[in-house]
Amino acid sequence: MTSRSLRFRLAFWAAAAVIAAFALATLGIEFLVARTVERVALFDVEDQMRILVGNLDIGPDNQITLSEEPRDTRFSQPYGGIYWQIGRKGVTELRSQSLWDQQLAWKNGSPEGEKHHYAGPNGRDLLGEQRSVILNTASGEQAVDIIVALEDSQIRETREEFFYAMAPSFGLLAIALIGAVLMFLRFGLQPLDQLRAALAAVHDRRERQIEGDFPSEIQPLVDDVNALLGKRDSQLNSARARAGDLAHGLKTPLAVLDTIARELDRKGESAIGDAIRAEVTRMDAQVRRTLAQARAGLAAARSNGDVDVAASTRQLVATMRRIASNSGLDFTLDAPESLIMATDEADYMEICGNILDNARKWAAHHVSVRLAAEQNRVALVVGDDGPGLPGDDALEDIARGRRLDEAIHGSGFGLAIVKDLVEAYDGDLAFSRAPLGGLQVTVTLPLRRAL
Repeated sequence: MTSRSLRFRLAFWAAAAVIAAFALATLGIEFLVARTVERVALFDVEDQMRILVGNLDIGPDNQITLSEEPRDTRFSQPYGGIYWQIGRKGVTELRSQSLWDQQLAWKNGSPEGEKHHYAGPNGRDLLGEQRSVILNTASGEQAVDIIVALEDSQIRETREEFFYAMAPSFGLLAIALIGAVLMFLRFGLQPLDQLRAALAAVHDRRERQIEGDFPSEIQPLVDDVNALLGKRDSQLNSARARAGDLAHGLKTPLAVLDTIARELDRKGESAIGDAIRAEVTRMDAQVRRTLAQARAGLAAARSNGDVDVAASTRQLVATMRRIASNSGLDFTLDAPESLIMATDEADYMEICGNILDNARKWAAHHVSVRLAAEQNRVALVVGDDGPGLPGDDALEDIARGRRLDEAIHGSGFGLAIVKDLVEAYDGDLAFSRAPLGGLQVTVTLPLRRAL
């Protein structure tokens, strides 16, 4: 899966969206938890405030007294984390043991019940409440101020503990959501994988059109491609018909020119006749190669018809044996009883026939032929004991349709036609040194079934 993959892009942005959503959710939850923990802590402060207010009194000596102090053990521990102090008119008269030898700064003029931050012992930040209580005494009503404050670090620690406890759950949930997104993408994009497989079947000529049941978003594309493939078939039929018409149209002029050459021979003008005949032969060979290219392209594109290439090979080898019967040339064949593949029979006969004919012309005593199916491909290997290729330039000569030796009778286009036909069927043509010492020609063609 590369960066250009649609699945990769969707997965990347979906994962990014999940991570961003969890980041925002974490911030939101952290804020809510902080507020909740703070409110819970302040509930404790208010509870302690109510206890202090309920037990507060001013004695006959005008001294503030507490009938009972809060029982929270933290108040009795120096710097225990929670503190209270009581006073009048900005003067502290009573305080918890947790304050030890320090006191909190009074907030003058603050609204009743408002939460304040205080500087606590050892520079610690406190969050608490200051309240003013009116008490009736013998000398009249008196206002008594009370502060109860809690260290902010305790609130922060509680908040962090909650966050760290929830973090693994958040992580597992994020991983689960990303996994679910990847699973959804896998099944959601499955129709595209099916379309790709169907297109591969058309490309490999295993199917003529795209087959399958696709979603409504993809079906219009499938219909358009199938319509294009149908139009291509129609154009191929027309092109094949035009190629046949061209072949028939050229036969008559070439036959007329050959007749003229023979007539010139009878009149004693053999030099002119030979020149015309040579040009006619070249024209005929070039026309045959061009028509072979056109026919191969059309037949390979259609790939209609099952051909037993093993039987065709045996037939061609038998023909070559009869042709070379007077020269003592020996042909050996190693082929299965039957080997069926989708191809045009005339094309395969021309491929195999040209290779065998080339080996017959160059071989000294022996030609070996092997036909086999290897990993969904058909391999035809023909070797001889002739001189082999003269050099590396020979491959370029074959590609151009040039003869390797003008002394050997023939048009010189045989292997070039083979090359065109093999390439039309998406095959490979290779030349190497044969075990017999001469040239070895190897043709591999895809083993396909007929449409």
